[in-house]
Amino acid sequence: MSQTSLSDDLLLRLLVPMFGVLLVTGALSFVLALRFDRVIYDRYLLETARDVAHQVRVVDGRPAIALPRAAVEMLEWDGEDRIHYQVYSRRLGIIAGDPNLPKPAFGERAALPVFDDETLLGEEVRAVSLPVVGLAVDDQVTVRVAETRHERVRTAGNIATAVLLPQLLLIALAVLAIWGGVKAGLAPLERLARAVDARARDDPTPLPIEGVPREAKPLIAAFNGLLARLGFVLVAQQRFIADAAHQLRTPLAALKVQLERARRERDPALHEEALQQLAEAVERSARLSNQLLLLARAEPEVSKGHFARVDLRRLAFDAGSRWVPRALQCGRDLGFAGTENPVWVEGDALLLSELIDNLIDNAINYGGRRITLRVDGGEASPLLSVEDNGPGIPAQERQRVFERFHRIPGSAGNGSGLGLAIVREIARNHQARLFLETPDDGGVRILLLFPMPTPASRSRA
Repeated sequence: MSQTSLSDDLLLRLLVPMFGVLLVTGALSFVLALRFDRVIYDRYLLETARDVAHQVRVVDGRPAIALPRAAVEMLEWDGEDRIHYQVYSRRLGIIAGDPNLPKPAFGERAALPVFDDETLLGEEVRAVSLPVVGLAVDDQVTVRVAETRHERVRTAGNIATAVLLPQLLLIALAVLAIWGGVKAGLAPLERLARAVDARARDDPTPLPIEGVPREAKPLIAAFNGLLARLGFVLVAQQRFIADAAHQLRTPLAALKVQLERARRERDPALHEEALQQLAEAVERSARLSNQLLLLARAEPEVSKGHFARVDLRRLAFDAGSRWVPRALQCGRDLGFAGTENPVWVEGDALLLSELIDNLIDNAINYGGRRITLRVDGGEASPLLSVEDNGPGIPAQERQRVFERFHRIPGSAGNGSGLGLAIVREIARNHQARLFLETPDDGGVRILLLFPMPTPASRSRA
């Protein structure tokens, strides 16, 4: 696919119409100049014919003309062109002058001069036929004067030069001016391109917008928005790498120790115990890896763009159904409460499912025997909560429990401290408000209020 140039496109769009306008104006100027030139020469030719007509007399009842030799030479003399004349009588024929001139055409407009182009002795001539009026004779006499066109052609060439040279000069100046203007207009974009090319590949700082043409500012603003999103992605990537390096080092070292112990152990019972511990360590490492990946994906700028209309009640009900066997195994009573109608939110179904899974898992591991999963909606903001009647969370730990890898001192279970951190990131991603409450009968209630659905979403519900 061929590349297009903005400067070439602008030059083409500006120069082609300009060339067209200049050519049209030049052609019109040339045609008008030729027309005025022709009028002037025709007027001179007509005056010559009138001078000859004034010399026509009536002698013995017949038209006649007697031009002195000096007058004839003066009439026919010209520096470039040759002038031919003829006096023609309709009744008598040629009275005087050049017999090679074609005879005039006698029409109804007998008193008006008639101009025409002729060929005389192999040369193009311009001729005028002028009827002689006021003669006391029953005849129609016409004076014909013809002139070769050498001076007219030379004058036309001079006019063409006088018209076209300024036009060509104007075109050249216009091309230079437009080319310079386009280059100067695109110079800020070229400087911007050099600035982008010179920056480091991991530099997400926004591009300067000062000095950029107004038409290019939306592009720069959009590009800066893209850089900002890429900056969030880079930060999330770096955080994921740091978290993975920090958290996986110990489990991997433990896996290595357990593996070496299982290889060395000869006692079958101890060997089986070592394999069981190795399997548990692998399961913990796999769960930690999955949580790290989920935490990285839950970053707002990483998962943005996957949102759709989701039934929060259906997600919560399905998640609760999946966790019932695990809750029964751990001696927990997991129940579902809330509306029977769909509760629509705009979000990522997979992330919302993971949020609910982490809330239920956290309640099973650290909560009391009774766990209630609730979803409500209607005209109010969509609400999701998970409540248990366990020992609760100390006041000094209420904010820290949402930090990455933080675990309440003395808490049971073998979690990694990522569950509620994942919940917080997904809630931020969905612009949901997250609350940590203590019910009247003790325990913990984690509540999320989602933004009100759009009218379009509610109409489709």
